[in-house]
Amino acid sequence: MIVAAPAVWADQDNVRCLRSIGVQPLLRIQLGLDATNDSSGHVLYQGRQGAIPLKLLKVTELRRGAGGRPSEFETQWMEATAPRLSGRYVYTHEGAMIDDFHYIRNDGRIVQFVDDSDALEAGRCSWAPP
Repeated sequence: MIVAAPAVWADQDNVRCLRSIGVQPLLRIQLGLDATNDSSGHVLYQGRQGAIPLKLLKVTELRRGAGGRPSEFETQWMEATAPRLSGRYVYTHEGAMIDDFHYIRNDGRIVQFVDDSDALEAGRCSWAPP
């Protein structure tokens, strides 16, 4: 079932810091979701200039929460870079908790990421430029 669920985390200022696992060199990304438009966001890679714009592809409810618990969703974002789309970010989450986060390149390579909440400072990742 595809639902129109907001993909923002109000308690985190709509920003998540993540780091890669199982690849060298380590990759760090800042995922930012537009609080005024649920279908747009950006990702910023540590050490790279400029954010990559994202467009919401779909949100799928995987499991309905019982007893007042939040439902589990899979959210997919596409990189919206001209002239073509480069890859997509896919994550599962229950409320503000990310269970799984990965990037799928167009060539099929997958990079797994984990939450790096220790890097979150005042609505941005500590390594990100102001």
